[in-house]
Amino acid sequence: MSAAALDLTIETAAEYLRLTLPLMSRHKVPAIPHNYAVWYSYVTGDIPELKAEIDHRIAQQVAFTADVNALLYQKYLADHDIDSIERIRGDLNQILREVSSALNDAGENATSFGGTLGGVATEVAQQDDLRDIRRLLETLIDETRTMQTVTTGMQSQFESKAREIEELQHQLQHERQRANTDPLTGLYNRFALLDRLSDALSEMAEDAPPSLVMLDIDRFKKINDTHGHLIGDRVIRYVAQVMENNIKGKDTAARYGGEEFTVLLPETSSKGAQSVAESIRQIVSQAQLVRADNKKPLGQITISAGVATYRPGEDVMEFINRADQALYRSKNGGRNRVTVD
Repeated sequence: MSAAALDLTIETAAEYLRLTLPLMSRHKVPAIPHNYAVWYSYVTGDIPELKAEIDHRIAQQVAFTADVNALLYQKYLADHDIDSIERIRGDLNQILREVSSALNDAGENATSFGGTLGGVATEVAQQDDLRDIRRLLETLIDETRTMQTVTTGMQSQFESKAREIEELQHQLQHERQRANTDPLTGLYNRFALLDRLSDALSEMAEDAPPSLVMLDIDRFKKINDTHGHLIGDRVIRYVAQVMENNIKGKDTAARYGGEEFTVLLPETSSKGAQSVAESIRQIVSQAQLVRADNKKPLGQITISAGVATYRPGEDVMEFINRADQALYRSKNGGRNRVTVD
């Protein structure tokens, strides 16, 4: 790429950035990574269907809520994470094919060299003339130098390929983590939770089923309406942090969607899961959060929770639904409480 082309690319990217952020601000869209990806793609026009849908929503004066932005990301951009993983996987396979080919070449060279050694040894045994023996030794030296050159080249090639594989493995790990992680909180996302839940069920002992806790921030819409979405995001991150601090080992904390969270507790009874949920609830309810800009308190933040323990043979979605129904009983019962199914 020429310097002029590079400068043009940088200028274009800067212009897209200049257009994207004010546009997000105008439509009250929090500037988190997934949202930025959606609106940056809208500005660039790279995904015509995405641009058309956003234009339609703007024309209909539809509010770009957290759910709407999450929907747009999942619909148009989430698969790009999978595409990245598949691209890296393809690169790894290509490198492995190249290494395999190089090993075959090395084997052929070694076979040829072995044949030369065998031939020289046979001729030496048959020669009495020192000049002929010297000629054969010179041939052997030349072949040895050739093999040494090939071996040195192979070593350099293998070292280069090893570095490429290591870098691609890092990229693959990063992409997998990105595909499994909620960008706002750093917790697992819903898809990763379902994978972890499937693993927990396949590995569970008959007498030690997992439990599930569903949590929801009470009156979250009021928090957003009163303080704005940026403060709402801060509250979500705070609850996520409390959850992470109160789990351990194989436990999994995930953002299920919006202001709803899930904690998967393998080999944990209902009583144990209730204890974890109560710890999280109490810490959140006792917190005294304040705004960073004016130091004014946000008021009491509370959560409601529901607990369910897996029943042998139960469908996974039914298991999740029982925990969710217990959560809504907590909501209907006055909020800021834990209900066990």
